[in-house]
Amino acid sequence: MANDEMLALLSRARAVLARYMFETDGEVIRDDIAELCMAIDDALPDPTRVLVKQAQLERDPHRSAA
Repeated sequence: MANDEMLALLSRARAVLARYMFETDGEVIRDDIAELCMAIDDALPDPTRVLVKQAQLERDPHRSAA
């Protein structure tokens, strides 16, 4: 399965699950479905998400404190 197809499938699954997140009276949230929705949201790429790179310090041997 191609990556685009998998993302489309995840998006459709998320939309279907969102319909079942609340009980019929509309007040009680289903925790199990909410957890699945959050996992799908984390897996889907988000163009507004800021990617964080891990910073590393490099020591310059010429600038030692000796």
